[in-house]
Amino acid sequence: MLALAAANGVSVVLFGTLYAIGGARMISQPAFVACLILLVVLMTAVWVRTEGRHRRLDPVRRMGRIVAGLLMVVVATPVAVLAPIFWLDDQLPVEAGLRAARGGIMALVLIALVLVVFVNVTGIVVAAMRAVFGRRPAPDERSTA
Repeated sequence: MLALAAANGVSVVLFGTLYAIGGARMISQPAFVACLILLVVLMTAVWVRTEGRHRRLDPVRRMGRIVAGLLMVVVATPVAVLAPIFWLDDQLPVEAGLRAARGGIMALVLIALVLVVFVNVTGIVVAAMRAVFGRRPAPDERSTA
C-alpha cells in the first residue's frame, strides 16, 4: 500500500512539474505532448510493476491496497501543497502577487491528481489483462510428460 502511494506521489510530482513547465511555455507543445505520453506510459509501467508484487493476494485485498494507496495521495497532495500556499498568502501583502497565482496552483494540483487517477485506472486495466491472458510458458519450458 505504501509502495503504491509512493509511486502515486512520484506521479503527482512529475505530472505537476511537466504541466508547470508546459504552462510557463518553456517547452513547445509537441515536446509537451511527447513528454506527457512518455510520462503516462512510464508511470503506468512503474505502477503495474509495484502493484504486481502482490499478485498472490485475493482481488478484494489487492483492490483495497490500490484504493488506499490512491486515497493517501489524493488527500495528502492538496494538504501538502495548498495549505502552505493559503497560509503564506495570509502572511504576505497582496502586492506580492501570490493571491493571483493561487488559481493556477490549484488547477495544477487538480490536473496532476486527475492524471494520477488515470494512471491507476490504466494500471488496473493492464493488470487485469495480464491476469486474464497470463504469461504462457515458452515452448522449451513446457514439459512433455
